[in-house]
Amino acid sequence: MTHSQRPSSQRRLARPRAFTYIDVLVLICCLGLGILVACFSRGRSIDVSNRVKCASNLRQIGQAMLLYANDNGGKYPRVIFATGPDPKPTWGTGAAGSNPFVDVQPNDVTATMFLLLRTQDITSEVFVCPNSNAEKDRFGGDTNYPINRANFTDIKKNLSYSMHNPYVKDGIVPADDKVYWTTNMSPEFALAADVNPGMTGEGDSVLRPNVSSSAKDMRAGNTNSHDKDGQNVLYGDGHVSWEPNPFVGVNRENIYTTGDGKIAASPINPDDSVLLPTDD
Repeated sequence: MTHSQRPSSQRRLARPRAFTYIDVLVLICCLGLGILVACFSRGRSIDVSNRVKCASNLRQIGQAMLLYANDNGGKYPRVIFATGPDPKPTWGTGAAGSNPFVDVQPNDVTATMFLLLRTQDITSEVFVCPNSNAEKDRFGGDTNYPINRANFTDIKKNLSYSMHNPYVKDGIVPADDKVYWTTNMSPEFALAADVNPGMTGEGDSVLRPNVSSSAKDMRAGNTNSHDKDGQNVLYGDGHVSWEPNPFVGVNRENIYTTGDGKIAASPINPDDSVLLPTDD
């Protein structure tokens, strides 16, 4: 009787192969890799979703600006303007006041945005990017009455966006101001965007990149709200676009600085978009 002809009871049963230490390690690595991939995919999905929500916020801000202009002779919001050869922009002043045309310092950029809350059907949530650490302004507990306030309570906590500094130097635009900071702005003009990263945060250096910089250096000039991947930008024609670097707008200059490379300063020409405040 051959081996193949032996009764099954006489055959030697093959012993199952036990898991080795290497097998366990490989299994653990595969499981860990799968979890990491799933987490990364979920994280990217959330980030993209937040970008869309952020873009929606900026569109609403743009619509509120347009409605404000329709009620004010075509002019976008602006508060106390101290003219001169070099007017310095300010932001976050007079938060405890009640009148942005009296209680804030001259040339306050954030008070111009707050005018939208006082005059338009828009809520404080709209000024908070869902991808940032900011939270909606509760107006010192008086949540239903932004009309009683002059500025955001705390711009570092309650504001995720920067707006163009409309306080220009003498001689930059016509004295009657009929063609500047109005609905006549160029369609490519950057009206607002995710907050200016400034200079003092880790990895922040809005002055480092130039239009031909490497991708690594360009990240230093991108907003922190989207992990420095880029920013949503609101343009003069009302559309919002995701931009991987800040060199956009009319002259493809850095929208977070003046055309001559300054941050907290006034535009050097009518097409020079300078978005403030910074998050420093």
